[in-house]
Amino acid sequence: MTQRQLAEGIISVPYLSLIENEKALPGEDILKLLARRLNTDPETLMGIRDAKKAEQFRELVEQARTALNYEEHASSEKTIQSLRALASTVADPDMLVQIELLELNLLEHRNRPEQSEKLLEQFEERWKSVLDRPSVKVPYLRIKGNIQYRKGHFEKALHHYLAAKRYLPEITDDIEKGYVYSNLGITYVLLAHPSMGILYADKALEIMNRHDRLLEVCNLLHLKGTCLCHIGEYNEAILLFERIIRMCNQFLLCRLFASRAYHGMGICHMKRGNHHTAIRLFHQSIRVAGPNKLPEWEIGVVHQSLAYAHLKAGNLKKARRYIKSAMRRLKDRLNLYAECLVYLGMIHHAEGDLKRFEFCYRRAIDIFLSLGIHEKAARAAQTLGEFMSKNDKPYQAVRYLKIAARHYNKLVPTVDFGTELPVGKDKRHASSTIQHLP
Repeated sequence: MTQRQLAEGIISVPYLSLIENEKALPGEDILKLLARRLNTDPETLMGIRDAKKAEQFRELVEQARTALNYEEHASSEKTIQSLRALASTVADPDMLVQIELLELNLLEHRNRPEQSEKLLEQFEERWKSVLDRPSVKVPYLRIKGNIQYRKGHFEKALHHYLAAKRYLPEITDDIEKGYVYSNLGITYVLLAHPSMGILYADKALEIMNRHDRLLEVCNLLHLKGTCLCHIGEYNEAILLFERIIRMCNQFLLCRLFASRAYHGMGICHMKRGNHHTAIRLFHQSIRVAGPNKLPEWEIGVVHQSLAYAHLKAGNLKKARRYIKSAMRRLKDRLNLYAECLVYLGMIHHAEGDLKRFEFCYRRAIDIFLSLGIHEKAARAAQTLGEFMSKNDKPYQAVRYLKIAARHYNKLVPTVDFGTELPVGKDKRHASSTIQHLP
């Protein structure tokens, strides 16, 4: 069969030549039509002549994805090396695209934004001929969003996730669709839109339940529980966190998910003012994971919560100890580090050290503004502005109250850290930050 006969009615002859010379990668629809005309299958047409190798490749991809969900980075890296070795035995550029996307996913999971962005630029240059394919574009945009998310740039991350969402009707990978919906939900709740978080959590849950993806289901139940906690539905949130713990016990899942569930329940009780119950649950969230099983940043988030709970319970010494520990562990995650500055500022205020209180709040506001986190910038600026107004600093008070007004206008406020400063043991507060991206 000549090139013209093969290409007729499907693609142009020059494009067919590019495909044959491995300078272009056609979409699945074109592959199927060409394979049908040659009485073969798309895998054979693209060089995967051994069906067992194709299946082995798919299994390894799933292993790498699972390892990322478990935060087992070394295992994921080892699996990607196995994928590289397998890809070297067949002539299939599509394999290389998937492998490089997994490598990008691993790097951003390790919170290495500079390396991730450099590798992303190389990926864009090397595979620009296939970036318009929805099956490539969706995970590419999702990972691009993840990189911004890790840097604390949630609005930029949301932009990329929404761009990926537009292409979801054109892909067949249900799990990838679930990942995009999940990341949309996580980002919306951090941008003070918990109702949107619930909407996308439910979309992702429907997909992951249908495919029996228990790990992803645990993450999504945690997301939905956090959203419910944000809107004050504490009983419903606690039920979801308890469900996660039962699933971990029943199916022997990673204790990391149980740890997150105990932390989520602690947040609910802290919002209710049950500070001692919250403290017990926060400690349990660390114990249940076992020694050295929680990533450092997750321990930092729990210590941040412990600091606030002890502050509300009136134990400033323990509050200071835990917030210092949290700041050491969260120094590379600016959004969380800025929250720690707010809590440290509250401790200074409770101790009567007003200069350090002001310093901490100023730094936190600057970081929130640089990251475009409107709600937290507005709340911290409102607190500082009202404090300055009461302490005869009218010009500075006006400055920060204007910042608060400007940024409140950019969102529908929800409860995170409060705008009031602690003066007793009966105030309410909670902070729950999700960082678990697929």
